[in-house]
Amino acid sequence: MNGLADFFLRRKTLPKQFGLLLTLFLGAALLHAADKPWKAKTYQQWDEKDLQAILSDSPWVRITPIQRTWLPVAEKDVAPDPQIAGSVRSMPAPNTSQATARAGEESLRELNVQVFWQSSRVMRAATAREAVLHGQQVDVDQYVAQPQTEYQLVLRMADMTPFTQHDEKFFQDNAFLQTKKSKEKISPSHVVFEKNAKGAIQDAIFFFPKTTSSGAPTISSDEKEVQFSCKIADQTARVGFRPQEMVDTQGPAL
Repeated sequence: MNGLADFFLRRKTLPKQFGLLLTLFLGAALLHAADKPWKAKTYQQWDEKDLQAILSDSPWVRITPIQRTWLPVAEKDVAPDPQIAGSVRSMPAPNTSQATARAGEESLRELNVQVFWQSSRVMRAATAREAVLHGQQVDVDQYVAQPQTEYQLVLRMADMTPFTQHDEKFFQDNAFLQTKKSKEKISPSHVVFEKNAKGAIQDAIFFFPKTTSSGAPTISSDEKEVQFSCKIADQTARVGFRPQEMVDTQGPAL
């Protein structure tokens, strides 16, 4: 009889225990979300650790591997670009940990393709804030507040050789955004190659219209995923962004 009583007692207490565990789990999840620097702090408060999280592990950054099937171009063979100045770059230089990882990457066939949703105020603030922390004189508020008439996505690899073999127009014709809900493909309005101080291509910046010819938004407010595709050599790199997660303290940030 005691055993039967114990059984029913456990059945009554287990739901309570489960509910307590669920409450603790949800509380921890909410606390973790609040810890994200783009939600917990203003960009004036971001430190190096915050910037590393934003620039490597945030909804505005995606990384996908690609197989290297080409011979890399040596940087010494590229003529310096005299127009490069010390202004805010579209993307920050790799940090030490990234550089170390990429050093070993040179001998491997697999290469990481990094894509940044650079037109968002979060990424623009992170870029400008990093410049300030590295001693550059930058008006972060003004830089972040500049109107962005188009979406900008920055593509970067440790070896940008395929981008030296074709011009911007080629990549304009071989890249697009596609929305999951409507299946609409959005073509770039143009592509710009950004070079480093040695004249080597460092980034490829893809510009996409925010509105259609009729004035409707190309990415609706209820869109759940937008896929970016770009042909690189004989392969296609694809990454997916989730607009509903790309939110900061001020709201949607695309």
